[in-house]
Amino acid sequence: MFRPRLRALAQAARPCTITASTFAPSTQAIRQLHTPPPSRHSPQVGVPGLLSPQGYELAWTKQMNATLGKLNDLVVGTDFENRELKKIIIDTARVPSLASVFNHASMAHNTDFFFKQLISVPSGGSAAATGPREIPLQLRQAIEDNFGSVETLRREFAAVAEGMFGPGFVWLVKANGLHQSGRGGDNLRLLTTYLAGSPYPGAHYRRQAVDMNTVGEEAADKSGASGSAKQWLDQQGHAITSSTPNPVNGVTPVSTDRRPPGGIDVIPLLCVSTWEHVWLRDYGLGPVESAQESVEPSAGGKAAFVEAWWDVIDWDAVSDLAKLNRPSLVT
Repeated sequence: MFRPRLRALAQAARPCTITASTFAPSTQAIRQLHTPPPSRHSPQVGVPGLLSPQGYELAWTKQMNATLGKLNDLVVGTDFENRELKKIIIDTARVPSLASVFNHASMAHNTDFFFKQLISVPSGGSAAATGPREIPLQLRQAIEDNFGSVETLRREFAAVAEGMFGPGFVWLVKANGLHQSGRGGDNLRLLTTYLAGSPYPGAHYRRQAVDMNTVGEEAADKSGASGSAKQWLDQQGHAITSSTPNPVNGVTPVSTDRRPPGGIDVIPLLCVSTWEHVWLRDYGLGPVESAQESVEPSAGGKAAFVEAWWDVIDWDAVSDLAKLNRPSLVT
């Protein structure tokens, strides 16, 4: 009587790839569980100039299978089964009890966004066919208007990524609703999201723009209370409703604006992942200094990874997302 259970345990111990059929129910109703989207990159070559095949396998294949597998476990039997990742992110951003669902959905979405903006090897081509892409003229002008030069943007990306003490993403976004700068009125800026934070306006309560390990005590000191992390989560739940009751019936309406107070509308254009599993396999920890000597390994750590990432950005894909509103040149 124990053999079926032993066989089941043996099968469970085998490595597997997360697919829709892995979690398919036995009933006739077929659930649309989440699977990794098609990738632009070949597992055999990885991302030439950035990630080896082994590095790509860890950063994309294993990471996405694990993240979406856990997400499927969390949402099985719920309405979230059939929702797109971005919709899940926005719908769960202000519900503390669904923090795990948000984190896994946002992590998978951010990872996919990161890889979609990287140059891929043409079908049937070789790794040598890739190389730095020219930035479309309108996008280049917008970058120069907002950052001074393309080189300045590159340096700012590198500095912000290197300065993040912890994993997350650094984003180039197009901001709406601000005092517009530049010849075309396109406001570009950088922002950070720690861990699985999201840059989308509807999820800005969970943008996670700072490291809560360092913000928590400061917030508690200012309020004179303890347990600041719990207070912060409570605030997110309370933010779902408006603070002004209806003067006629006294009912507090549900807010239709998903942005936090002071939040702005942004369109993500480009991001770089600073998660260690993305760069550690191919780039190591980088230079390590000790009291006796300075060790310079061949791999340059996160800083070298970000430098290499800049050279494999698909600027055409970035420009397509930007939809820049720039005047035509008068001839």
